[in-house]
Amino acid sequence: PDNTTWSAATLTPTSAASTIRIRNTHTVTISSNQDMDEGTIESGGILFHSAGTLTVNDGTGDDIIVLSGGIFTLVSNSNGPVFSGTASANINTGGMLRLSASGLTNAGAGVHASAFIYQHASVLEYTLNLAFSSSGVTYFPNVDAVTIPIFRITGNVGLIGGALPMVINGLFEANGSITFSNAGTKTFRNGITGTGNIGHDGTSGKFFINGTTGSLGGSGTLTLPAGGMDIGSNTTVTMVSDKSITGNIALLSNALVVLGTHNLTMTGDVTGGSVTSHVITNGSGKLFYNNVVALSRIFPIGANSTTINPVSIANGSGLNYGARVEIGINPSIRFPIAAVNRTWIVRPSGNPVGAVNVNFFYNNTAGNALFMYAPVTVEQGFYTGVWNVINTGLIQFGGPTNFQVTTTVSSFAANTDAPMVLGNIPAILQAGNGLQLSAQKQQERVLLSWTVLNASWVDRFVAERSPDGRNYSTMAELTGQGFTDMQPMPGLNYYRIKAVDKDGGISYSNVAVVLNAASGFELIGMAPNPVINGRFNLNISAAQKTMMEIVITDMQGRRVDQQRADMSAGFNTVMVHVARLAKGTYQVYGVTGDGRSRVLRFVVQ
Repeated sequence: PDNTTWSAATLTPTSAASTIRIRNTHTVTISSNQDMDEGTIESGGILFHSAGTLTVNDGTGDDIIVLSGGIFTLVSNSNGPVFSGTASANINTGGMLRLSASGLTNAGAGVHASAFIYQHASVLEYTLNLAFSSSGVTYFPNVDAVTIPIFRITGNVGLIGGALPMVINGLFEANGSITFSNAGTKTFRNGITGTGNIGHDGTSGKFFINGTTGSLGGSGTLTLPAGGMDIGSNTTVTMVSDKSITGNIALLSNALVVLGTHNLTMTGDVTGGSVTSHVITNGSGKLFYNNVVALSRIFPIGANSTTINPVSIANGSGLNYGARVEIGINPSIRFPIAAVNRTWIVRPSGNPVGAVNVNFFYNNTAGNALFMYAPVTVEQGFYTGVWNVINTGLIQFGGPTNFQVTTTVSSFAANTDAPMVLGNIPAILQAGNGLQLSAQKQQERVLLSWTVLNASWVDRFVAERSPDGRNYSTMAELTGQGFTDMQPMPGLNYYRIKAVDKDGGISYSNVAVVLNAASGFELIGMAPNPVINGRFNLNISAAQKTMMEIVITDMQGRRVDQQRADMSAGFNTVMVHVARLAKGTYQVYGVTGDGRSRVLRFVVQ
């Protein structure tokens, strides 16, 4: 009478009883023909239907209520509850209908019958290692757009799918392995999670996530069919954990993927990027592309739902690259008011071989108040504990609304975030100093000389050297504009000059690279790429004075152009003219008496 004092019941409860409650830790098993009504399964309670016919009579309100933490288990094959009249079973939020019987997943019947009412975050759990019905079947057919139940599988179910579409009007949680088959499309309205691996057999129709909201995550892998997966119009998918996906994702109109602190790793690409359809990098999470080789791959990223600032990467040495973008410049540069108000962060999985092509995209609202768009050139900042200018005189092309800057980067380090910014010269470092370094090899020494626009501002110069273009050490502090490295390191030596102002401000020169060897040469990089004005600068480090033939071929290796250039011993920049080439992708390499260089790919636009 008081939920504390208990005595033995004098009758077995039947449908004629009033409310029947199955309490925490209690299991009620039905194994013969029985009627019931007004039954409530409390948290921790289990109603277990193993045999016989369970008739649910139509009484007051819902006739079976599964509360959060309660479980209603169906074990009798092809023998689900029989509902009289308008009798119903209401699976509350957190409640579970556990399906451990076959024959109850056909379209419109069994667990899809209208008598089953699924609330938001209720669970339909399928525990068999057998295929469930899928061709022309809709799971949770009667829920509205904002009610998101969960269809969970716990076993390895084998091949699933038929010629007709399958629709899950909720979240699909795969905690066992599953392989989709046959041409019918597979719609997971509110997303995919789980620890199991999801794949296909080569015949499966396209996947869709098309609810207003969706979730994507789980430790299991997701291998998409040939048609990939569409994120539907007006759908926002939120990452709930890191996720690895094989295949391509297409963003339809107003489709967003929100990363937060999680990474989305793709072997394919994310396409369809626009101002209103993109991957939102609103935290530390990045969009990763695996195996970035010669061809350019675009990361359609933006810092919020109304801005997109993609970055494209090519010539990535087959490494994996992650990218995200922030609104603002972090850490701050010297004059952020004259810069694009974005910080792009790129992270490679290893040390690239040679220069990586990196292109930045922004529109005419991304710049801060004093930033000047085309035809004014810009410089690129690269953060390694301090800001460095690694490219200057970069051309902004596009406009009047959308702009692009093409660069090459030789400073990436394995598994290290590389923040990068764009600003008018000289917003990133020192106003007006315009440091320009040249480096020449003379016997066993390297002679550095530099020019500066406003020498009266400078307190001292610092000559720095690096073996890899990332980690620099000081060689000397100077007041003049020249220095000789008497003992260059074997192989490539990267040099730069740091100017320290009288007020403590710091600026850097361009990087000059010298090959310290008896013979040979290296192509260091080229810019711009893509080529937009019929010419590009090719940076070359030669061990000795020589004549070089610069050869350009198409992608089939057929020679389409060549020119000769005198190389001095040291760092050289050669302007290569390609105005007569048609738009497309080409290769460039150098040939001297010492042999042939590595190949760089470039695009003519």
